[in-house]
Amino acid sequence: MVAALIAVAAACGGKTPVTPVVVPPADARAEAGAANWAITPPPSGLPPMAPMPPPGVNGSKKAKVKEDSALTACGDKTPSHAKDPADLVKKIGEACASASKMKPVGTLLKGTQADKDPHQENKFHAEANHCYRVYFATDDNVKDVVITLKDGNGDVIVESPGPSAPQYGSACFTQPDDAVLMLAIGSGNGNWAAQLWGD
Repeated sequence: MVAALIAVAAACGGKTPVTPVVVPPADARAEAGAANWAITPPPSGLPPMAPMPPPGVNGSKKAKVKEDSALTACGDKTPSHAKDPADLVKKIGEACASASKMKPVGTLLKGTQADKDPHQENKFHAEANHCYRVYFATDDNVKDVVITLKDGNGDVIVESPGPSAPQYGSACFTQPDDAVLMLAIGSGNGNWAAQLWGD
């Protein structure tokens, strides 16, 4: 085709033949670009990503996080590690008591856990139209910890690395529910303590 165009140009008295620019079709450009966007799996050390909820669904249908700047401030500067986790949990709860207008619900939870161990679950009954907050801490041998609150359907209400869950407020239930407090150690091996507070 190029040779034919050059011949036509020469026959028409053109001085210098012009080589036409051949643009590949859109399909070819898309295929070439796709090669530059190769998808690789995540590094093997990372946990798999949590499944995304269906469109229009945002976590739990039984409880929602109510943000409160006073609750954010009361525990914001508190470390989540201490030599005595139970004592630290008590201090955090008392420091936030006036801002939260909450009191301890149930007994103080304690345990020992390592990063290689499965997570630990503790159930609690939540009343409708009431809000809750968990304070938790570990000893200095634990580097990473996550508390997850799930409703009775298994849907996540909130996750937090400490020292409270939610970090920025409270979890308020719209209906009675048997919820789950789940603790997982990400790195280390040591003692932990947690206390549920409610209004």
